[in-house]
Amino acid sequence: MKRILLGFCMAACALFASAKNYTDQLTVSINGMSTPPTETTISVEELDNGQISIVLQNFILEMPGEDPIYVGHIYVDSVDLTPADGYNSFSLSQRQVRATAGDLEGVKEDEWIGQDLSDAGLFIDMDGKITDSKFYCTLGLMFGPLDIDVVFGTDEFPSGIRGAQVGNPDKLVDVYSILGVQVKSSVKQAEALDGLQRGIYIVDGKKVIKK
Repeated sequence: MKRILLGFCMAACALFASAKNYTDQLTVSINGMSTPPTETTISVEELDNGQISIVLQNFILEMPGEDPIYVGHIYVDSVDLTPADGYNSFSLSQRQVRATAGDLEGVKEDEWIGQDLSDAGLFIDMDGKITDSKFYCTLGLMFGPLDIDVVFGTDEFPSGIRGAQVGNPDKLVDVYSILGVQVKSSVKQAEALDGLQRGIYIVDGKKVIKK
């Protein structure tokens, strides 16, 4: 078992060394409550077959008044890309992923629960877009009673919310909370997030962050 874990750790280090890193703000919503954005790094490796592998580094769940839950590095292997207008997109449904201990200073290896989650079966839904300079994704998973939604980066691609605002600022849209509760109805897309608290919302069918 130690030999298997050592081999996996060596492979993970090699992936980090050869992958392209994207650093941006990551927002987590737990049972509908959003946590403050934190700077996070996602590593992406291009595979020879045109697919990519994605690593969300040092993923942590932090809930107000509770101790942090240290998950670790989450590995999403063999992701198919679909060419779009100026970027590639991807979409995964109930994909089984792997997780290992993270490497944050001050956090002991046995505090990371990633390996336990992998052993139990860790499944995620994930959608995203990628270019050479920008990475955006949304990720959803269940952790016991916790319904977790993650947004990394901002959807500023041609079909994203900001691009739509520039091209169609007067388009009328509905706005929903992450739990599906309608918070605005038939408002101009350019004003969709005006007056709302920080958090993750669904505007015109897309998850966006109000910072």
